Amino acid sequence: MLDQPNVIAFDTDSASVASLRQAFPEWVIEAVNGATSGAVAEDYDLRTVDLLVVGIRDQVAEMLALCRALRNQMGRDPAPLLVLVPRHNDDTVQEALAAGAHACLVIPVHPKEFMSALLRARQGNQPGRHTLNLHQAQHEDRWQDDGGEA
Repeated sequence: MLDQPNVIAFDTDSASVASLRQAFPEWVIEAVNGATSGAVAEDYDLRTVDLLVVGIRDQVAEMLALCRALRNQMGRDPAPLLVLVPRHNDDTVQEALAAGAHACLVIPVHPKEFMSALLRARQGNQPGRHTLNLHQAQHEDRWQDDGGEA
């Protein structure tokens, strides 16, 4: 069991946890509800985690604080951090990416979306990859067109 990849899902709905289990049937998936940014450092050793998933909360500020705490504890080689958001929440998406999320996925999340997001996060920034609003670029692509006049 110790060599199995693992996921910690913070405050995710039951449908998203079920999708995680379908996407990664061989992985250990731990669902945690009510975690605080202060308790993360004390309660979890994130160096052994392969994927972090954070669900949206009623208090967006608490969710963002949790993302920052997770990112700070992970250090230099962080596991991908995915944030689940409801439709039409562009402001929350931008805030989550600024707080350290690798990507945001719109709920309900299909298992293939979890697999694709994990793959993209592990591959890192690739010139020419369009990030749209849901995926954070790791650095500026000098060759990307700004969309102005030709």
